[in-house]
Amino acid sequence: MASIQADFAVADDILLEAASKRLTGRDSVSIERSGRIGPLVEIAMASVQFEQQYRRVAVNSKFSADLTEAMRTGKPFGNGFKDCAGAFPLGSNNPIIVTAAIWDQWTVHAENIAKAKGLNPQLIAALMGAMVEIQDNVYEHSGAPQTGVVAYAVTPGSFEFVVADRGIGVLQTLRQNPAYADIPDAGAALQEMVKDGVSRFPAETGHGKGFNQLFRALVGQNAELRFRSGDHALTMRPTADPLRGESVLAQVASLNGLAISVFCRSQTAN
Repeated sequence: MASIQADFAVADDILLEAASKRLTGRDSVSIERSGRIGPLVEIAMASVQFEQQYRRVAVNSKFSADLTEAMRTGKPFGNGFKDCAGAFPLGSNNPIIVTAAIWDQWTVHAENIAKAKGLNPQLIAALMGAMVEIQDNVYEHSGAPQTGVVAYAVTPGSFEFVVADRGIGVLQTLRQNPAYADIPDAGAALQEMVKDGVSRFPAETGHGKGFNQLFRALVGQNAELRFRSGDHALTMRPTADPLRGESVLAQVASLNGLAISVFCRSQTAN
């Protein structure tokens, strides 16, 4: 059994093998945790899309096992007293509205455990606000919010959150707007998505405002962002210039929906 570490490159490579039906009949693949949950969420989403192929893939991670169970049952985890990671499966209706008490307790726990680990309270509040805003976007644009999941993980040195779904993806979403009907592929759609005023709704409706500022602000806070939809992934990383990050677009194996991963290294609490 081959054993490899669960980073984004590995998640992309395994998905390519699965999409090409090359995992069936080969030795099992054992994936070890890498300290990031973003790749684990993408692997979980891919294992639903290519269930037969991913039977050859074993992920040695308690988070992954708990995530699989949460996605199966619809029950969140990670809100226990000492829990430092968790996931909240989304339903057809926004939990902010229909299960507000459960959602609020889960998000407050994530925020509090991050503060307890010594991360900057203002930074964590900003990251939690971004997570909730992106989660809300699943209900506005994915077309399949019941496939969505929100996840977080905290260490003494970092905070990470992921919002992912198996919906229609950013390309089909933007093509609903006549201004982007001819957008060529998911890569171009991802690059447009992070601009101000870009949405499936016409510009005059006022939708799509603020995402560019949100994402740029996160990069300015030493956060790395990854957007994955269809057959492309866009990564934004901080640079020496706090106002401008590096953007890298790559073509990858196709995965339904949209996954947004945000990883922020620790900043000393004030």
